[in-house]
Amino acid sequence: MVHSTSANKCLKHLTIAAAYPECFSPLPTDADLVGILSHVRYEIEQCFIIPKHHEHDWHLKESVFLAILIHARVLLAFFESTDRRLDDVLCSDFGFPSSPVSIPPDDRKRFNKDIAHLTYSRLRHTPETKPWPVFEILRPLFDRSVSFIRHILAHPPNGADELELRNWNALLHLLSSNKDA
Repeated sequence: MVHSTSANKCLKHLTIAAAYPECFSPLPTDADLVGILSHVRYEIEQCFIIPKHHEHDWHLKESVFLAILIHARVLLAFFESTDRRLDDVLCSDFGFPSSPVSIPPDDRKRFNKDIAHLTYSRLRHTPETKPWPVFEILRPLFDRSVSFIRHILAHPPNGADELELRNWNALLHLLSSNKDA
């Protein structure tokens, strides 16, 4: 019997879902949206609120930027994905349309390949191209995140906690006041 790769993936996902039914739902419930809201906010905070660090400590600076880029990668999938894989959280779950974030193609390729994969394509970098194009990656993601925050505040999930919504409002205020920083 011949199975297609996509059929095998679907079978694997169905097997995992059958083993852990409490973790998987075809569509998130209102309770799921309310429960995950703070986790989405956490990803945005970790991506755009840069902790104080010593600029001259290369290892610390690299660690801070790597953490930021990992959270950025999570947000990119959140904003761009149109197909749910297992229990992925999608921006469309909240009524916010998913669409491509306009990151330049070379930066996107690097973002996808170099952030968490040890590949030979890293050899393409010279000392001049080695530094991460953080601004080029984060700027369009920042704009999309602010739009999403405004959407959440205008259209909160049914049953959203007032304290959580105040946290979202505070995040919007913080990001808006530091937009050009």
